[in-house]
Amino acid sequence: MAVGLLTVLAYLNYRLYYPPQLRPADEEVVQQLRFLRTELHERNAGERMQQLYPEGLVYLNSLYALTWTELLPHVPANSRLGREARTEAHWALQQLQSPVALSVFNPDLPLPYGAFYQGWSGYVRARYLAALPPAERDAADQHRFQEQCALIAAALETSASPYLESYAGAAWPADGVVAIAALAWHDRIYTPRYQALIQRWLAAVDTRLDAHGLIPHEVKPGSGAVLKPARGSSQSQLLNFLFEIDSTYARTHFQRYRALFLTSRLGLPGLTEAAAGAPATEDIDSGPVIWGVGGAASLVGRRTMQRFGDTTTAQGLRNSIEAFGLPWHDSGGKYYLLGQLPIADAFIAWSNSLSPHQPLTSPEHWRWRFQLLSAGLAALAIGGLWVSRKKR
Repeated sequence: MAVGLLTVLAYLNYRLYYPPQLRPADEEVVQQLRFLRTELHERNAGERMQQLYPEGLVYLNSLYALTWTELLPHVPANSRLGREARTEAHWALQQLQSPVALSVFNPDLPLPYGAFYQGWSGYVRARYLAALPPAERDAADQHRFQEQCALIAAALETSASPYLESYAGAAWPADGVVAIAALAWHDRIYTPRYQALIQRWLAAVDTRLDAHGLIPHEVKPGSGAVLKPARGSSQSQLLNFLFEIDSTYARTHFQRYRALFLTSRLGLPGLTEAAAGAPATEDIDSGPVIWGVGGAASLVGRRTMQRFGDTTTAQGLRNSIEAFGLPWHDSGGKYYLLGQLPIADAFIAWSNSLSPHQPLTSPEHWRWRFQLLSAGLAALAIGGLWVSRKKR
């Protein structure tokens, strides 16, 4: 048992020094995408994730497309990898329009099919179009994107709440933030037309925050009254999109989020699902919550920290995932958690794809608490082995 403990400690400390291979692209992310490609094309991963929760297929294909899209500016367009990135991103975008993807969403909502579907599919289409030279943008994709933006804008203009419904009688503000980010990207790609609406939306959001001054996790449809306060999983996600809407506004929210959700376990960083002082919570949105640390909050929080410039925490979260997430390489690519939950692999890949040619920098001593604890446990294990040998 002592030998096993020493082996585990050595492995964990080694993985905390994980350095991704960033040339010619982020090779680790490419290997993750190769695993996801097989899962999606050959093993129906989208349908399998949809059986776990209704948004599974849209979530998985959206993250898959966005991760390929993040790589596009960093690889030559005519290279094998560049062609693969464009082909796979567009394939995933088409999956978002499939009858299976649409089947779980309501076309009769004020925003047809709801904020989750229109937000994510519109945002993915925006990022894909933005990554292409204007002459190479497909006319049908552009028309569909313009149509989605018009629908989102029209629904907001007639809504008393800044948080549109995702399902009939259910509104999760994080979904609406993605939809507004799609409008913000419209105004980067084309002649701006939604800036005034976005500013009105931000002002309305300020009137419907939770007690901590953060965007709530769930609100009452129609009024936007808080039903569930901010949680780590939704904050980690929505802050990535809020940054693209208004980075100055988003930084204020990020500072509150960091103060309320960033924690440390065994000397390593993590994001809690519940805010400091709030009762513990766990559900399908949070993923597993271990010792108060949320799985989804931490996986996506790694990207959030890098997005807002906290590179020390971002590196700590990334390398902790590499240490404890059971990463594995084989001929099919790279995957985590034995490859049993492709949506987790997709979140990790998307989180790792941000600015792949800007390596995270941090003081080397950020690991010291975990290393000190490891040294203590190693000393006990070695002492146990010595006593055992003396007795024999």
